[in-house]
Amino acid sequence: MDREVTVLQALQLGFRKGLRFYGRSSRPEFWKFFLFTWVMVAASVVLTRVPVVGSLLQAVIIIAILCCQYTAIIRRLHDLDRSGKIIAFPYLIALGYFIALIPVHALYPEIATGVMSTIAGCAMVLYLYVLYLCSSEGTQGPNRYGTDPNDASIEQQDFVNPQHMASPELLGDPWRKFKNKVDREKAAQAAAAAGTEATSSAAPSVEPIKVPTPTGRKSRRQRKTESK
Repeated sequence: MDREVTVLQALQLGFRKGLRFYGRSSRPEFWKFFLFTWVMVAASVVLTRVPVVGSLLQAVIIIAILCCQYTAIIRRLHDLDRSGKIIAFPYLIALGYFIALIPVHALYPEIATGVMSTIAGCAMVLYLYVLYLCSSEGTQGPNRYGTDPNDASIEQQDFVNPQHMASPELLGDPWRKFKNKVDREKAAQAAAAAGTEATSSAAPSVEPIKVPTPTGRKSRRQRKTESK
């Protein structure tokens, strides 16, 4: 049974998992999020009508969307049982392009256009190749990065450590396992504290023994005074 994902659900998942570099994303979930976020980027142009603040807000929105797209591509590659490190190459080339743009034009103006166009072309080709991989069908069933996101019959679980598949007893959500372990430790501590309180309350109370204080002997003068 396949899991249906609407555009709104895809956007919610994409932004909620914006900083999650592990787990898997299905093909419908990824493409609905990826394409609609580019629509949001295009729509953010209207913010430039507001002086200064609008441009800053647009820059923040675009950076946030690009970061979420980056992690979404990683999870889509994980769904193919591939490492997500490949997406770093076009981004690094694009970063190098913007860093070298001004110095190359200043130092080598005669070849700057050709060199920078070649660098931009390499980044674009790699990026399109990664998107081509993202259009492929994901692996059926669980892989080393998580359970099948298309299988609606089970709860989706993301594996932080890809080596979980090597040990069947570790299959599942590692954060949930850690939380269950902490809950068991807290319950054991609470039970031990309750047992200590019950033991102390059941112990019989012992009243202190009163020891009479010795009285000193009366002098002869005192006895004579009392006899009179």
